[in-house]
Amino acid sequence: MLRRLLPFLALLGGALAQAFWVETPLGRAQGRLEGGAIAFYGLPYAEAERFRAPKPLKAWPPGVGQEAVACPQAPGITAWFGGPIPLEREDCLVLNVYLPAQIPPPGGFPVMVYLHGGGFTSGAGAEPIYRGHRLSEEGVVVVAPNYRLGPLGFLALPALAEEDPKAVGNYGLLDVLEALRFVRDYIRYFGGDPKNVTLFGESAGGMLVCTLLATPEARGLFQKAIVQSGGCGYVRALEEDYAQGEAWAKARGCDPKDLACLRALPLERLLPEEPTLEATGRFLSNPSLFRTGPFKPHLSPFLLPQDPREALREGKAAGTPLIAGANAEEVAFPSLQALLGPGDWEEAERRLLESGLSREKAQALLAHYRKGVPDPKRAWGEVQTDLTLLCPSLKAARLQAPHAPTYAYLFTFRAPGFEGLGAFHGLELAPLFGNLLERPFLPLFLRQEAQEEAEYLGKKMRRYWTSFAKDGEPKGWPRWPLYREGLLLRLDVPLGLLPDLYEERCGALEVLGLL
Repeated sequence: MLRRLLPFLALLGGALAQAFWVETPLGRAQGRLEGGAIAFYGLPYAEAERFRAPKPLKAWPPGVGQEAVACPQAPGITAWFGGPIPLEREDCLVLNVYLPAQIPPPGGFPVMVYLHGGGFTSGAGAEPIYRGHRLSEEGVVVVAPNYRLGPLGFLALPALAEEDPKAVGNYGLLDVLEALRFVRDYIRYFGGDPKNVTLFGESAGGMLVCTLLATPEARGLFQKAIVQSGGCGYVRALEEDYAQGEAWAKARGCDPKDLACLRALPLERLLPEEPTLEATGRFLSNPSLFRTGPFKPHLSPFLLPQDPREALREGKAAGTPLIAGANAEEVAFPSLQALLGPGDWEEAERRLLESGLSREKAQALLAHYRKGVPDPKRAWGEVQTDLTLLCPSLKAARLQAPHAPTYAYLFTFRAPGFEGLGAFHGLELAPLFGNLLERPFLPLFLRQEAQEEAEYLGKKMRRYWTSFAKDGEPKGWPRWPLYREGLLLRLDVPLGLLPDLYEERCGALEVLGLL
């Protein structure tokens, strides 16, 4: 278990640091005190060559536990809005651990493994907004792994399929499986209980959680799950992405069959280096373009044999308690729609066609929203929120509810002073992790009122999340009803309950086969 070579010491004028060590079969890790938790950064959990499956490590190099690391990536939302990304390197299969600064209970603390978002192309477990010390102070061990991103994590090519039919297109998914095996084998040395693991994630991380619920190899590696603004339908057929993979390889000067060429390319040839206003504007004006991107988990008879939605419907994740929910205005950005929204309904239809919808479905979908929201700019925000994130997340709850205790939420909190941005995508991470003054959230919470409200909400959310991790039931006031009772928990100040809004917000999408 935890060995502290230096005891807790009174800080002398804030200048005396404290050091903590954990001894494991892999070697020694050094941590540091952060609030009421001990944090370890950059612990290697696996190693992998480019476009190959990860392999577990046999030993750590000296001095691990102090370095924040990110996987190579394209600039994403964090970078667009000024948030820091840790040092990027291709040898990036590391995780960060936060454990309570107290003696573990018999059997160990419950474990919460967090999968970061970023559209499968950006993000890192060590981003400052994800520091897990506030959650850990509630009596849980928090683990935040990296996984490979973009083409390094999800490239689909026929030549890669010939080389390794199990790994092709799913290197990032295999990374997460290896991180979960690390937790199973070694978390006890950090005071955690490997038999009580909750897997949770936001955005692409939530989509990975849902995907792993349907992955046979993941069974037994976690016992509970939380899907935040994710959904279960973000998987691709390998064959559909082969053409895109081949075009991607050719654009980088390699024959798609020449894997040695692809493996020899410098990183700057694989990924764009700088965020651009064009990329930012394209995402904000048409978020559902994300649906067409090829860098996502892939269906595979060797790893992911079934669409996760079908797996949940058939009870393949029976007995795994689930929390699922989303933010009320994920990508609506009410105050920005004058700039971002389509000028008329014809332009809205064109944008939907770009994102892969057929003309018939695009017209039917817009006709439904037009009945209630005659302004195409305002309607566009609702269409994108429901289509891309809100309804897919609630769909996960509907599919799992007959097979396990399932709870659903709607996050409606708007930062005071910035109400015009709405309850936007990712905003729930600020109160949940409690890192309010880290970029890109910093400008939202400079005002005392905003900090106080977010901290109040964060305390409530952390109690719900960590009690779910401990016992499989999110405890707090108000009582969080099971989803089958027809109610959602409204995460706001104050908290409350809402009637299930799935039929109202998502019924048309369901009829059109978009969920």
